[in-house]
Amino acid sequence: MNNRDLVDRARHAGLSMRWRDAAGQIHRVSNESVRRLLAVLEGHGAPVAAGLPPMIVTVMGQLTPLSLPDGTQATDFRLETETGEVVEGPLRRIRGRPALPPFRSCGYHHLSIGPHATTLAVAPPACPTIDARMDGAGGMRPWGVGAQVYGLRTPGDGGIGHLGAVATLSRLAAARGADVLAISPVHAMFAARPDQYSPYSPSSRLFLNVLLADPLAVFDTATVQAAALRNGRAYVDTVRMLEDAPLIDWAQAAARRYELLRRLYEERIVPHPPAELAEFRKMRGVALEQHAVFETLHAYFSTRGGRGGDWRQWPVAMRRPDSPEVARFAYEFASDVNFHVFVQWLAARSMEQACGAARAVGMRIGLVADMAVGVDPTGSECWSRQQEFLVGASIGAPPDALSPVGQDWGLTTFSPAGLRAGGYRAFIETVRAGLAHAGGIRIDHVMALERLWVIPQGGTSAEGAYLSFPVRDLMRLVALEAARANAIVIGEDLGTVTSAFRTMAHKHGIMGMNVLFFERTPQGAFRPPVTWSANATAMTTTHDLPTVAGWWQGTDIDWRVKLGQMAPGVDGVTLKDERENDRTALWAAMTTPSAGPAARRKPGAEKPPATAAGAARVVDEAIGFVARAVCPLAVIPLEDLLGLDEQPNLPGTTSGHPNWCRRYPGMTATVLSGVDARRRLGRLRAGRSS
Repeated sequence: MNNRDLVDRARHAGLSMRWRDAAGQIHRVSNESVRRLLAVLEGHGAPVAAGLPPMIVTVMGQLTPLSLPDGTQATDFRLETETGEVVEGPLRRIRGRPALPPFRSCGYHHLSIGPHATTLAVAPPACPTIDARMDGAGGMRPWGVGAQVYGLRTPGDGGIGHLGAVATLSRLAAARGADVLAISPVHAMFAARPDQYSPYSPSSRLFLNVLLADPLAVFDTATVQAAALRNGRAYVDTVRMLEDAPLIDWAQAAARRYELLRRLYEERIVPHPPAELAEFRKMRGVALEQHAVFETLHAYFSTRGGRGGDWRQWPVAMRRPDSPEVARFAYEFASDVNFHVFVQWLAARSMEQACGAARAVGMRIGLVADMAVGVDPTGSECWSRQQEFLVGASIGAPPDALSPVGQDWGLTTFSPAGLRAGGYRAFIETVRAGLAHAGGIRIDHVMALERLWVIPQGGTSAEGAYLSFPVRDLMRLVALEAARANAIVIGEDLGTVTSAFRTMAHKHGIMGMNVLFFERTPQGAFRPPVTWSANATAMTTTHDLPTVAGWWQGTDIDWRVKLGQMAPGVDGVTLKDERENDRTALWAAMTTPSAGPAARRKPGAEKPPATAAGAARVVDEAIGFVARAVCPLAVIPLEDLLGLDEQPNLPGTTSGHPNWCRRYPGMTATVLSGVDARRRLGRLRAGRSS
């Protein structure tokens, strides 16, 4: 194969053979890496038969140019809408090409042109806006709280926070004026792999993490307590120990949670299955059955050798969800399959009740769910939909100054060809699942709608390349699904994001994120909140960044020094000197007249020391500072409302730092009642009123 053929194949597959790093330097992807990636990309997505593509995506009120198959003589179209309305008429012409006239009915419609048929997705121009969700209400600009679900505490939770605590926190936050509760991802994990608990490394984004289910969503307190007691005194003592611990022991807590769920299932569900469960199973259809079968298969093979956790290493007949052998296995292990259906129902009921609680107490937006950028290639979603995912490649980030060898996240993503061949079904259903019980969604690494860094299986991140995605269609579909759910959309757009992408996201109503630590001028000064984006959510920090108190004290630097996680040529002394300069810059920004009314009351205030007491003052000021941003929404993580030092996750670490294990101090029912939390909520409300 000559180089021209390779370049043409790469271009056709959407692979970029060159990429630009953060410093502007151009790098070329090796031919060998391109060949290895093409071997994966070209094996996905069935060849599209002659005719119209499986889905055409357009925008309400716009002409839609068409590429009709050669030889098509038809000059008319027939459209049957979701509601059964039929629209017929002649095709238009645009620059010599056939085109559909503008349509006003959003949705997924059946389009026929001569002998050819397809689905026409008509999207609104943009996602619902904050103003639209607020019903035009005046007064205070909306704000909310962000929380890690697993970290919330409730009596009897067994050591892992659950969605019942989310309902409690939403009521408390709403009572103090919040319109949003943003939560960590609740995607399905692996029942047989409790050591994989990062909410951003799911088995499936179509289903829920059953460890976050609240048994009280279905059973009464007496029933749950009785089931726990019947598990024995050792069980009860262990659970109490787990509930009191500052960190989650995922292996122990997950095992105890499944013991409780299994007993509830066997004692309360098996004898008399409720009609609601049967209806849920029918409504979720084949996808739910396959997920439940996967969980059963995964548990079965995980006990039979080290490779059993990866379905790609199972016996060949078991690698296909529609094989006769899988059907026989499901029949033989029907009780286990039924159990996994039950826990998904319980989780769905829990999520539904949490969402309902937020709306019932007056939150005008409610829960904002979080959608991970990818899935574990060994998980349920990839096993069920192999042609729609790049199961032979992983995603990550190219080498940069912070990570000279690059990053491999151990996840995979959609196949662009598979998406098109499937009429975007996989993408639509993923977004729809995230919005099923929420008033909004945060899309992690939203740049993935346009491109992702893909790495050949077994290769290093340095051997990867950027893969393009049909960004225009995907953004339109996000807008369509958001409109159907009447939900806002926030895109995590931190890091290197092109201005063209931001413009397109803004056009489609996808808000970005303005995070305090990153809102700086080229000279390093912190930008006043009046200059932040009017198309973003204002935040003090995120789960991947230090808390304000931790940043002020340098807690994150101490961790990086301890773990040796520093860029080449950089040491702890250098980092601490830089942080001292940053502290000076932040304090100056927060105490100048341009910072807002509160700042004008304290000109020349002395910068607090880098101690716990000093950090407490800074947290107060930072929350007030961010609250005054012109952004249409402000969300403050619970970690900052409580003034905590430690962050939920330290990126780039898999050991040494307790990622995704920290629990909040105190019970959820009183977590916002402390003096410090009340004072900071007051600052937040005042800032959003200014």
